[in-house]
Amino acid sequence: MVDFMEVDRLKTLVGSMDGKGPAEMLGAVAEARKELARVESETVLRARQAGLSWEAIALCLGVSKQAVHKKYGKR
Repeated sequence: MVDFMEVDRLKTLVGSMDGKGPAEMLGAVAEARKELARVESETVLRARQAGLSWEAIALCLGVSKQAVHKKYGKR
């Protein structure tokens, strides 16, 4: 389960894009991408600890089993 603080952080990042110029928006997008990657990584770890298979995780993320295992399998 994603922590509510993580969701709030993402909402804040997205909300910070309002009224900004393209360069500032790109910076906010980059920061949001980093935050999403961190949340995804933590959630995959939690899913594995809860017993989900690589195949189930891949299905949830919309990627192949091989892709998700390559990205997270050695952690």
